[in-house]
Amino acid sequence: MEFGSVVFLLRFLPMFFILYYLVPGRARSVVLLLGSLCFYAWGEPICLLPMAFSVISDFIHARQIEKHRGKGTAKILLASAIFLDLSLLFFFGYADFFIETANILFHVGWPKFGYPLPVGITVYTLQTMSYVIDVYRGKIPAGRNLLEYATYVTMFPQLKVGPVVRFQDLQPNLKSGKVSLHQVSTGAKRICVGLAKKVLIADTCGQLWNMVMENPMQNISVATAWLGIVAFAFRIYFSFAGYADIAIGLGSCLGYTLPESFDHPYAATSVTDFLYRWNVTIGKWMKEYFYDAVTRGKKGALGRIFWVMITWGLIGFWYGPDWTFVLWGLWMALFFILEKLFLGKLLEHLPRLIGWAYAMLVVAFGWLLFALDDVSDAWTYLQSALCLSKNAIYDNQFLFLFFEFLPVLVLGAFFALPVARSFMDQLEKGKNGPSIALRRLVEKIYPAVFLLLSLVYLIGRKW
Repeated sequence: MEFGSVVFLLRFLPMFFILYYLVPGRARSVVLLLGSLCFYAWGEPICLLPMAFSVISDFIHARQIEKHRGKGTAKILLASAIFLDLSLLFFFGYADFFIETANILFHVGWPKFGYPLPVGITVYTLQTMSYVIDVYRGKIPAGRNLLEYATYVTMFPQLKVGPVVRFQDLQPNLKSGKVSLHQVSTGAKRICVGLAKKVLIADTCGQLWNMVMENPMQNISVATAWLGIVAFAFRIYFSFAGYADIAIGLGSCLGYTLPESFDHPYAATSVTDFLYRWNVTIGKWMKEYFYDAVTRGKKGALGRIFWVMITWGLIGFWYGPDWTFVLWGLWMALFFILEKLFLGKLLEHLPRLIGWAYAMLVVAFGWLLFALDDVSDAWTYLQSALCLSKNAIYDNQFLFLFFEFLPVLVLGAFFALPVARSFMDQLEKGKNGPSIALRRLVEKIYPAVFLLLSLVYLIGRKW
């Protein structure tokens, strides 16, 4: 079930919230758990099996780790828990990919398993691993309530693409089940904004990208190539950011405060700045639970560079089983390292606009690895964009597509850069009557307009 679907918005969500608000506070965890299980079972009920196994396995492991903390047994139990979590992720998420890779490399015909990728497995695997690791480190006590822990792992708002949340950050709300009208109001507005980002901007920019790709890559004009890059950049950002906004909004409506995942990454003035703003919770998880762990006590610069590359390669792999995703992670890591070594200091002495242009070029070229399944295709496309081929600078296709999609491109730029936030901040600072009235009017009108336009788009697309 997709967040940006009529079934979710007009059927599942109203029924779920009616039940959630009708029951008393402590019983809301039961409703949330059952609703989450229904959400995941909608398309592939078999996907519940690895999730259930992961919940029970890590809950038991954490209890035993706490019991044997400080002994060698605790380390063995931690290794066992992590091994089982990663085994599930590998088997359901990446086994077929590696089999296909082996078939190509070694010219063999090994059959693939063909199991569907369980929804949310890349997110809840990180969450269950962080839980047992935190228990092992003594940061938190092992949970005593399986219902609370299962609700934390299965919570449907954030399990599609994140944000990744630690158990201790949600546990107080899991116990109380309290939710205020202010949280519901704030959450509803955030859902409307996230839905508009996903439906109105990301999906429409996806159409533009597909139209650019209808022609052979070696024949497209320079301007059309760059239009396609911008379209895909908006598509991938607003898909992730839209889902994250919906997740945060749903969490707020349930009484939970979920962390921010995207902080206007296209306003970054360096690649390092971009990576700190892009999918924040994934980067923080990989730093805290992987990079810091493997580099603790190591002082060599070359070793740290190596592990930075490995970390970002794994982050790329987290997005999906494809070597081009790994290459994207390595590409971003390369410039991250260069900025740490010398490039960052150089950028500090240059105008911010130059830093922004440099960062966006690196990011744009990286997105080609995401967008295209083959590195040779990405290079062919890049040649068109950089005038390395003999294609025209612009053509009629560019003019048609540019003016056809100009409104959504302007809307995308408006929300990709912190323009809207700056506008609302200025209204917040206003103390006079007109400023206060305008702020209240904007706060009430824009979510309703976004929701109406998104529903009209979704219903029209369905029919």
